[in-house]
Amino acid sequence: MACKKIGMYTTDASWHVNSCFPILAWSCNNSYKYNPSYEMTEEFVIYSTSLNYNPTSLIPIIRTNSAMVPITCYYDRHDNVTSNAIKPTWAPFSTTVSSEEKLSFSLQLMTEDWTGPRSSSVFQLGDILHIEASVNTYNHMGMILYVDSCVATVSHDVNSSPSYDIISDNGCLMDGKQEDASSAFLAPRVVPDKLQFTVDAFRFLAVDVSLIYITCFLRAAATTQVPDFMNKACSFNKATNR
Repeated sequence: MACKKIGMYTTDASWHVNSCFPILAWSCNNSYKYNPSYEMTEEFVIYSTSLNYNPTSLIPIIRTNSAMVPITCYYDRHDNVTSNAIKPTWAPFSTTVSSEEKLSFSLQLMTEDWTGPRSSSVFQLGDILHIEASVNTYNHMGMILYVDSCVATVSHDVNSSPSYDIISDNGCLMDGKQEDASSAFLAPRVVPDKLQFTVDAFRFLAVDVSLIYITCFLRAAATTQVPDFMNKACSFNKATNR
């Protein structure tokens, strides 16, 4: 069973009531682990406990924060209380670099309609990053742009740990393979010298930082280059599992 809140899916293993973790569709293998507190008034027997969410992941990133929902139950009626809204922030690294022969590469955050650069680099979990890579060829012949790799880190050092490969394998958007992600390249291309793609906002698991750097390796080739295993921009299709 999966739970869904604000468009994000979670797994059973991440939820538990007090110390009681779900086993086989929310059942608990030992009922004595469930220890709510209670009190009595003239009108009610009141039980109090809490529903806790602690995100887990087999990869080094998550797209949800921990949460605790206090629960108070009154005999013959029910009430619930929700936790305060989470406000995660995201500030990806955006830069412009120049290569030899006057080719100028650019990587920047764009607005949702792709009409221009985004004014803010702060995101909340559940948001989608619109990223545009481009190359200015100046007086060169027509060029086509490829993004060979993109890696997310918590420091300027692309080789630091933890890290997460968003794009790898010479142009495959690997993040789109995750169940809770819709990341993909925009197809077809608007122009050959630009490549646009989306990435679902995330944060690193067990790392208490809100600043994340994204470093991408951009490459230009002649527009006559035939797409092959070294020159591609591929997204994962969940419908076909390819």
